[in-house]
Amino acid sequence: MGVTACFAKQKIAIETPSGKRQAFFVDIASTPEEQEQGLMFVEVMAKNEGMLFIKQMPSESLFWMKNTLIPLDILFFDDANTLIHIEHSAAPHDLTPRGPRNTKVCSVLELNGGTAKDYKIEVGAKLLSKLTHECLQSPNN
Repeated sequence: MGVTACFAKQKIAIETPSGKRQAFFVDIASTPEEQEQGLMFVEVMAKNEGMLFIKQMPSESLFWMKNTLIPLDILFFDDANTLIHIEHSAAPHDLTPRGPRNTKVCSVLELNGGTAKDYKIEVGAKLLSKLTHECLQSPNN
């Protein structure tokens, strides 16, 4: 089973502080129902795919791996689309809350575990997209 077809696939990019860009094709989870489902029960995901969770407004956001079958990198972005926290290779089924505590985020990107290290994505990277959600309106789009 791949990423579910009920989500709209979008192209985004992550730009590292050195200027290197890596494109990803992501499913968008913007409603509470989509965000609750997330990547639960997904058995396989292509290397350049993921899921982008978009908050309605900046808020604290912690994730856990309930019913998640594959390891995930979980990347947290602030209201300037700057990467502020990474959870590397979160283990499937782990119920430990993951994310930056007492910090507001606008979006969260889930990728296959190890992807951030493979592409040298680190805190300070930028999320680039053409999406129109208010939390994603970066001057670099």
